[in-house]
Amino acid sequence: MLPFGESFAAWTISTGAAALGGLLFALLVGKYLKPNYFLAFSLGVLLWVFTDVIDEAGKLDVEASFSGGWEQVIIVVLFIAGAVSFFYADRSTFSSTPEGAGAITMPLLMAIAVGVHGLGEGIAFGAVSATTPFASLVIAFGGEASGAAYVVHKFLEAAAIGSFYLVCRASMKTPPSKHLRDLALLAVVFILPSIVAMGVGYYVQFDAVYFYSMGTGTLVYAIVRMAGPLFVDGKSLDSGYSLKAGLWFTAGFLCVYLAALLHSFVS
Repeated sequence: MLPFGESFAAWTISTGAAALGGLLFALLVGKYLKPNYFLAFSLGVLLWVFTDVIDEAGKLDVEASFSGGWEQVIIVVLFIAGAVSFFYADRSTFSSTPEGAGAITMPLLMAIAVGVHGLGEGIAFGAVSATTPFASLVIAFGGEASGAAYVVHKFLEAAAIGSFYLVCRASMKTPPSKHLRDLALLAVVFILPSIVAMGVGYYVQFDAVYFYSMGTGTLVYAIVRMAGPLFVDGKSLDSGYSLKAGLWFTAGFLCVYLAALLHSFVS
């Protein structure tokens, strides 16, 4: 067993630093790259994250066929609840504010949607910290490369949220003075599920698959919502734009793939 304080601090600092770094990176990139291309990059990131999270959810227990019992039913229901609740929240947000809910409201919804699977990650991290026979946090979680892979993973997820913020900011002409405040708020909302779940998971044992199932559903919403702005104007008819967007999408996908390779290298 590793001390709670040491484990909690390491988890909070690594997750928080990666999130803030990713969001600030998005703000910097936004000065040099068109928002739609960055959005295409982010879509590639989230698509890989989706495949990762649905795998952690046991692909919704599909291998059980129709014999998974109530556990399978709960897993599927949580997936549906995760997706439908966010699509409903999206509709409610836009219907209540004709101007598109401002430059921060929709990114906040995106940050929550992407961050939900952090519940599963936090629960799993807390459980390992509480039960590992190793005295070192680094050894317990597979070494330095494994830790680096997690940080890169979270950095890219946060950058994806930041890219969506840039698109919303452009449409609403948000004053620059509000940018850092908005990014700090997005970071808190994004990492909060991971932090809370780690604290709970250290003391109470849960099966993380349920949280990953819900996170799979919320990621469906995030991916669909992020893809929307890419092809909603005349640019979608421009073959040059489509090709560039495709290249940026592939780059985002491969970036998370490389982080996954780093994690697998230790395994």
